[in-house]
Amino acid sequence: MNQHGGFRLGSVLGFEIRIDYSWFVIFVLVLWSFSAGVFPAEYPGLTATTYFAMGAVGTLLFFVSLLAHELSHSVVARSKGIPVEGITLFIFGGVAWTRLESETPGDELVIAGVGPLASLVIAALFGGLAWLGTTLGVASPVVGVAAHLGILNLALAVFNLLPGFPLDGGRLFRAIAWKLSGDLTKATRWAANGGKALGYGLMGLGVLQVFAGAGLGGLWILFIGWFLRGAAGASYAQHVLQNVLAGVTASDVMTADPETVSAGLSLDRLVEEHFLRLHFQSFPVLEGGRLVGLVTLAQVKKVPRETWTDRTVADVMTPTSEEAAVTPEAPVTEVLDAMREIEAGRVLVARDGRLAGIISAADITRWIQWSREVEGLSLQHHGGRGTADA
Repeated sequence: MNQHGGFRLGSVLGFEIRIDYSWFVIFVLVLWSFSAGVFPAEYPGLTATTYFAMGAVGTLLFFVSLLAHELSHSVVARSKGIPVEGITLFIFGGVAWTRLESETPGDELVIAGVGPLASLVIAALFGGLAWLGTTLGVASPVVGVAAHLGILNLALAVFNLLPGFPLDGGRLFRAIAWKLSGDLTKATRWAANGGKALGYGLMGLGVLQVFAGAGLGGLWILFIGWFLRGAAGASYAQHVLQNVLAGVTASDVMTADPETVSAGLSLDRLVEEHFLRLHFQSFPVLEGGRLVGLVTLAQVKKVPRETWTDRTVADVMTPTSEEAAVTPEAPVTEVLDAMREIEAGRVLVARDGRLAGIISAADITRWIQWSREVEGLSLQHHGGRGTADA
């Protein structure tokens, strides 16, 4: 999942909140489960409108609880000097996006542990409200919603404490393993393997549930296990990639002095003299020696062929500026972030409006391969965070 996907909902405590489009799937499922299953079964005799209202309020407050869980991680991470780009709610809950990992096992322990603790506090608050509502004779729909939110947040805390990376429990395990071994990468591998094992276990449980007649519930457990297995592997791969790229700058991986085109060049000449001759997918655009944009083959293909002689590169290019490019000293992690935002998949490197180079995913891949060959898979981890374990 792209951390910049979906749409921006707003900002809380200085953290950008985004909603991934997959979030709507779980929103509808939870709403349907509450409105058509849980509440009618436990509080019979109410109207369909009441059940729907209970389901809607319960679902919204559940996701507010998930947001509070992620905010607790983000606040503590920021207090430890770790930049937090924002929070994204998606199909399986939420995630706080950070640029850096914890500097010490103690920081990792605190950042990971505060999430389940926040969920336990929220569970206690909703449970207390349900008890108080029952004592005061508050209407059953209000009590029912509060009681189930208490149960859901308790389940959320327990599930997140399972020792499988990237769950909070897996991160707690990683912090302990990191402290004992002194090797973050080795600890991450152990925790990720635990996450994969947990994922396979849940998948097996889901299959058994399906054959036992659980139907949708079994499929849901199977789906969660499949997602966790994949997330564990992806999280370890991301950690190794960060190790490899730590300390690497845009100037290290860029293609210097790339082939360029002028803004006034007609599209027919652009295709004939550049795209067909060099087989590149994009070209930086210069005007008067200054960088003004990036033109891609995909952009040209959108223009009717019969108009290519009358249209110029400036008509179809993506305009750029120094703010839209990266400097030669920019970390490659920043380049990767920029690459996710750019449809062309290429990042321009410039200083004071002058083009220095261009970076594609292939450039970064080549640098990683070269680094591994030169260092014999013994990758030095910059910043004092240990040595990558191949």
